[in-house]
Amino acid sequence: MMSKNLFLAVLSLVLLGCNSKTIQVEPAGKTIDYKKVAVYYSLPRTVVYVKVVSSQSEYFPGPYADYAKKFLGIDGVSNTEKVEYLIEKIDVETTAEPDPKAVFAIYPSGKGYGNFINLSNEGLILPVNQTPESRAIAKNKEVSSKGEVIYKDLSVNPFVAEETTTFYGRTLRDSVYVRVPIQRSMTIERNLEEKAKEAADFIFSIRKKRLDFLTPDIDHPFSGDALKLILKELQRLEDEYLALFVGKRFTHTFTQTYSFIPSNTEGESAILFRFSESKGLLSSTDLSGRPILIEFDQPEYPENIDATKNSLETIALKAKIDRFYYRIPVAVNMRVIDGKQLLVEKRLSIFQYGLLAQLPVNFPGK
Repeated sequence: MMSKNLFLAVLSLVLLGCNSKTIQVEPAGKTIDYKKVAVYYSLPRTVVYVKVVSSQSEYFPGPYADYAKKFLGIDGVSNTEKVEYLIEKIDVETTAEPDPKAVFAIYPSGKGYGNFINLSNEGLILPVNQTPESRAIAKNKEVSSKGEVIYKDLSVNPFVAEETTTFYGRTLRDSVYVRVPIQRSMTIERNLEEKAKEAADFIFSIRKKRLDFLTPDIDHPFSGDALKLILKELQRLEDEYLALFVGKRFTHTFTQTYSFIPSNTEGESAILFRFSESKGLLSSTDLSGRPILIEFDQPEYPENIDATKNSLETIALKAKIDRFYYRIPVAVNMRVIDGKQLLVEKRLSIFQYGLLAQLPVNFPGK
């Protein structure tokens, strides 16, 4: 809040200013004469950048998902492919840029432009030719695992096997038909359940072999790094074969940055973007996702601010003192909300919510 001491300090600056009208400062509207020599400056406005980190999770069921309960005792395994999105993190940043609705023209006198350069360097006023900080708005490219072969090792044995089967035929011997055995090799394809049982048995054999290596009572010729490599490879094999039952999940992280310019000093709420668990981050106009809102509370102004502003302006007008216009930012609470869930809350300083104040064109230095 603006205290009494601050009021007296600003009042002193005004009274110490030049009493003769030397430099003219006007809002750059339709009445501006651009043929005259002038310096234009813009007051700053605050842009809010919301960086959303989202994850895409792709689940591919294993070919033996239907037998996970029967052969491994694992319940609740899904056999349906699906893609899910989740909002992982939200960061909020602000930056200042020239406000096109608050441009002023300074017409100089023979003494120049007063303290314009000093005020610019101190950040009280922002020239239009100053380069503002930039932010990337584009969305990172998504990566998908679809189309890849994700289950390469389905078994230690081939799916197709040969079996020798004995058939019996009849042949004529000494005018009598005799039953004769005939052996033939046949190619037989194992069904999915048989292969699932074989894979489950292999998993248990891996676990048994690992237990043998970890049991101190059993002698084996491996130790140190060699044993570590063997155990690591056994774990990799078990994970690969276990994925045949429980499936594989791939997660990709990407970001999207949104910008918002506050404008309503009485508080405001707007749809920043939309979100769907099945589609991810969407534009604010895509009705297939639920709205994610950005909200600003009404700024908390000092109780006596109107009286202070009126007093300063009255004194300046009566004394015919030329003055620069600048903004005092005001703090406000900002939130990003998903329905009833608060995703992030932050307190920000917003220039365009702030106060349009005045400084004399000339005032004593330090």
